[in-house]
Amino acid sequence: MPRLPGSSHRRIEGISYRAKWLVAFLVLLQSTQRGLQVAAECALGECAADLRRNPDSNRAPIQLPEKPNIIVIYGDDVGYGDLNGYGHPTSSTPNLDRMIQEGMRLTQFYSAAPVCSPSRASLLTGRLYPRTGVYSGTPGSTQSTGLSVFNPFSNGGLNLSEITVAQMMKPLGYATGALGKWHLGTKKEYLPASRGFDSYFGIPMTQNECTSNVESSKQFGPCPTMHNNTVAVQPTDVQNIDAAYVANIKDFMTVHKNEPFFFYYSSHHTHLPQFAAPGFLNSTLRGLFGDSLAELDWSVGQILDHVVELGIENRTLVVFSADNGPQLSGGVDGGEQGQLKCGKGTTYEGGMREPGIFWWPSVIESGSISYALGSTLDLSVTAVSLAGGKPPQDRAIDGFDLTPVLTGRSEIGPREFMFYYSGHMLMAIRLRQYKAHFWTKGGLCPENYHDQDCWSSTPLKQHEPPLLFDVETDPKERFPLDLSLYPVQVNEIMDLKAAHSKAMTFSPGEMNLGQNKENFPCCNPSCTPRNSCCACPK
Repeated sequence: MPRLPGSSHRRIEGISYRAKWLVAFLVLLQSTQRGLQVAAECALGECAADLRRNPDSNRAPIQLPEKPNIIVIYGDDVGYGDLNGYGHPTSSTPNLDRMIQEGMRLTQFYSAAPVCSPSRASLLTGRLYPRTGVYSGTPGSTQSTGLSVFNPFSNGGLNLSEITVAQMMKPLGYATGALGKWHLGTKKEYLPASRGFDSYFGIPMTQNECTSNVESSKQFGPCPTMHNNTVAVQPTDVQNIDAAYVANIKDFMTVHKNEPFFFYYSSHHTHLPQFAAPGFLNSTLRGLFGDSLAELDWSVGQILDHVVELGIENRTLVVFSADNGPQLSGGVDGGEQGQLKCGKGTTYEGGMREPGIFWWPSVIESGSISYALGSTLDLSVTAVSLAGGKPPQDRAIDGFDLTPVLTGRSEIGPREFMFYYSGHMLMAIRLRQYKAHFWTKGGLCPENYHDQDCWSSTPLKQHEPPLLFDVETDPKERFPLDLSLYPVQVNEIMDLKAAHSKAMTFSPGEMNLGQNKENFPCCNPSCTPRNSCCACPK
């Protein structure tokens, strides 16, 4: 019999039927009490330290290395159902499959937002993105602004009062690096090198926001590649950027192999318009999307191989996830959400539930699967805990430490709930397996799609009382539950909503600060006509 999420299933033989139930009840009670204790510890960021002191697991005691290296690889618009290891029949993802086979796959892992900039803000801070200012609109308004993201002209970015995971790791003795897409502001003060990262190399925007050899947009200007806060290459050959990115992270790991490091690699794959280097074009059965995904997978393999070559695999945690669900407006080139509902731009499961893959040979049991709830909100808290520190104590932290899940110490995990925000609006809450929608709205989806709930034209709709689903038995959110049969669960969720809303503090909306053409990174900013003239010497 498979082990069930949130249970402590053990084989019980040689005792009576009644005794079996009594033993099962006692085991469940013990598991629940321990789960509450673990949750309390993890909320304080003390899981890793406690595990070192007092391992409590069916597995042999694990000696966690002090100050392990941590690499976070973040895909762009990769859907829950896009990877071979998450069920796609024709994707070519052997290296991500390797991470799954040698590590842990979480099946209920979430991004903190259904679109790009907000989800990245939450990953880097461990805070719900409305707290970070990465939204537009007015809190309290019922006018949806859920699809808002920064563009290269934006005056705002991740609020400057926020503390990123890089800023948390630096005092703990870590070297920090960032690579690829940023999308949290293009002004110098908002860029990674000003937010705690020792080095940054990448295009700070999405490739559809600048002109390159794979995109004809003229709205902003030629794609710039930044080295720290300086434009190093412009225009960028986007089609061949991945080779340069891989070389950069390999160099970083080689230089810092004898000291702890934290690295954030944010890929441009598989956001529209898709691209791939010539060696990957026409290499898969999934067309250009599949080719783009294959190049992302190759990058993952290069990183894993280099970690092993350096001999640091036993003290290096590698994480893969993505920022939001697939962009269904792209049709077959827009990604796949698998057995979930809708995609990018919505707070249905397909918009926010993501692959969550964790690889750490000396710590994580090979081929393990976890049904515990997790979120990209938890990554910075987990990293700081593993490094021997605590997240900032002067602000609300919404992430939990996932160390007990990764080590096999806890099947339940510390997280019991998820808040689904879109723009400034709280759209839904999940508490354990029950999810209540207070508002729904369509996303980036064409009107020839089979589910009208997902269409871009489907307006914001309030549900009072809420729509309730059991997303463990019904992850596609097809069959609303009869509320009269679940009064306890509904009351719990409504109490949680009331308490959260009362305590929630919004930072001023950074996306409300307007735009300025001169914010676009330009190699020669005095040239004319700005910005089409921006170019670096060869």
